Amino acid sequence: MKVEIAGYNLDYSQIQKLENQHQATPETISAAYARISRSSKSVGELRSAALGDVVKAKASNQSIVFEMGHASVAEHAVFNFDITGISRLLVEDVQRSRLASFTEKSQRYVTLKGDYLLPPEIAGTALENEFREVITSQNNLYFSLYEKALIHLKQSGFAGSSNELRGKAKEDARYVLALATQTQFGMTINARSLERLLQRLDKNELAEARELKEALYQQAISIAPSLVRYTKCEACEKHFFDHLPIIDSPQSAKQVELVDITPQAEDNILAGMIFEKSGGDIFAIQQQVQKLTATQKAEIFQQMFCGMKSWQRMPRAFELADLTFSLLISSSCFGQLKRHRMSTILRSSYQPENGYVIPQLIDEIGGRELILPVMQKVGMLYKELERYKPGLGSYILTNGHRLPVLFKANLRELYHFSRLRSDAHAQWEIREVSQQIDSIIQRELPNAGKLIMGKDEFGRRETSSFAKATEDLL
Repeated sequence: MKVEIAGYNLDYSQIQKLENQHQATPETISAAYARISRSSKSVGELRSAALGDVVKAKASNQSIVFEMGHASVAEHAVFNFDITGISRLLVEDVQRSRLASFTEKSQRYVTLKGDYLLPPEIAGTALENEFREVITSQNNLYFSLYEKALIHLKQSGFAGSSNELRGKAKEDARYVLALATQTQFGMTINARSLERLLQRLDKNELAEARELKEALYQQAISIAPSLVRYTKCEACEKHFFDHLPIIDSPQSAKQVELVDITPQAEDNILAGMIFEKSGGDIFAIQQQVQKLTATQKAEIFQQMFCGMKSWQRMPRAFELADLTFSLLISSSCFGQLKRHRMSTILRSSYQPENGYVIPQLIDEIGGRELILPVMQKVGMLYKELERYKPGLGSYILTNGHRLPVLFKANLRELYHFSRLRSDAHAQWEIREVSQQIDSIIQRELPNAGKLIMGKDEFGRRETSSFAKATEDLL
């Protein structure tokens, strides 16, 4: 066996110091790897050939990726982007990309300075002053609530460190900040996923989205023009939703509600694991599993979970059980949920009528009375902005405004979700959601969902089990 590093992320300032700038492109890696399946040469020889003739490598990419349709070749080219000055609203669209990595400036840990994006559409119009006034009132309220929350937490004997105290005050005060608030993040994305992101930004009618699309595109083609071509959203995709019937229905007031679950999910998991172990006809295996008694099935799961640690993944057969939930959550909470990109997340649109969330801490310091007049201004300006151009109104809505979401994930992914989001260190609202999901899973799948819980609870369970085992031995 022979293993060699073919490449790795390198800061662009270092790449600029290289003598042969034309060779400093991920296109050569993609071109070399694309030839592996049809060449007797070693991978090292293919990479050397691509580096020796970059023009030919580019032409090879164009032919293989776009003419022959082997788009996965473009996944070997990876970009790192610093994205700053982007609104929280547009971040939600960008970070829908599944096969990309994002690390964002957290409003939970960083005290904000009031920076916000003025939508280019209203710059210089009569709406600009009104927009700035409402944003200023939101930002002023944020700072006021933050200071009041700090004092309240100190007086009530907050048990955490000074950093934790400030973090708690920030994470709850931020609920009044607008989605126009600026942020920054780092993005790592391959060329194929980047192309899809550019198509999605092209579909977005906001000027900010178009500006971001153009900036990403120009940066990408300056480095790897042979791997990014189809960046326009086709007309048919823009009109997917145009001819759907309009169905008026009341919005569910429940924060979490089970919508659907795979029938006989636990039987499916057991059958999948037996198939994975021994092969055979899956239908015959399913029939045999269904003949097992409830006690026998429970015993199998009990033995399966014996000795499991909090960091372990469930067997892949747990992906055969899907659950779909209807959620009504704040934008702050959605910011946590959207990071679970391997799940299926369908989000509706922001509307003031969905209401907004006021954290308990903010309620305790009298924040509700301070928030109400600001939210009234937000609601009125929202309508004006939507009349001016649909989609603009969401900029003025806040982190506290609620969003209807459909959240579908398999049980294996939900175990990971729960370990992270039901944990005591998780943000309080996503923890509420996760713990409700845990309860539903434990009710619906009492065997397969027995160990779904946060890391802290699982840790206490491990300690308790160890203590009991020790006691039994003594």
